[in-house]
Amino acid sequence: MLKACEELGIGFDVFVGASAGALVGATYGQGIPLDVLLDGYRLPWRRKYDSALRLHASRFFGAPRARDLLSPGYLTSGLFSIDKLEQLLGKNLPQNDFRRVDKTILVTAVDVDGRGRVVFGKGYDESTPISQAVAASCCVPGLFRPYEINGRYHLDGELVRTLSADLAVEAGVDIVIVSNIYRQETIREGQRSIAHRGPLGVLTQSLNIVLSEKERRGLDLYARTYPKVTFINVSPDIGSYGYLNRYAARSLVMRGYREALRELAAAKDRGVFEPRADLKLVSGG
Repeated sequence: MLKACEELGIGFDVFVGASAGALVGATYGQGIPLDVLLDGYRLPWRRKYDSALRLHASRFFGAPRARDLLSPGYLTSGLFSIDKLEQLLGKNLPQNDFRRVDKTILVTAVDVDGRGRVVFGKGYDESTPISQAVAASCCVPGLFRPYEINGRYHLDGELVRTLSADLAVEAGVDIVIVSNIYRQETIREGQRSIAHRGPLGVLTQSLNIVLSEKERRGLDLYARTYPKVTFINVSPDIGSYGYLNRYAARSLVMRGYREALRELAAAKDRGVFEPRADLKLVSGG
């Protein structure tokens, strides 16, 4: 989606993201080139850069800290610690302070103890380092142990809201681009049912159904609540590809790129982006 935006001359001032969207905002939002970010998903023999911010899966999964061993309940609350990702970002982000970044970067997480959505960034919690905010937002339940910040424990920001477009609107935008991959796969007549793909296939489809429905209802609500704001939804059909299938990275990227070109070029033809001085982005997981 970002590649399509660059080719169409669309730039951004505000980034709102949860989970993978938080990573995008924290890196691309600070001027790290798109091709450097994409390089992390290329196979080792196809990479172009020796970047410390190569965000492939092995850089997410960390071992427990010594103090975690003293709490069996916390230790078993997730398979891995996300500290490894936080440390990588803390050492290599151009800026690790929301207040020192020119763009507005907002990151969302959810308080595991039932206190709702947590927002990090300008106008909200500005003092937490960006690396810690992103780590909290990327804590997929069950996979990672909840991430602690100032005595509060956090999980993936998409749990409470698939989209947080309201934060972009409150930041003063009137155009929001939503980028999401939670779109249910549609099986054509005569094709083998997803029911025969085993538990992972059924679970993935179930997750996509729930989150795509939340996204659709959220956008409908935002459109009614903010009638003067234009929402553009880029939601590519990724078929049966897994989100973390590195061997399918090119196919995944191209599907997003083509869908974004269609949606954004059509919006540009309608004059949506003119005469705008600012364009804001909401990037989902």
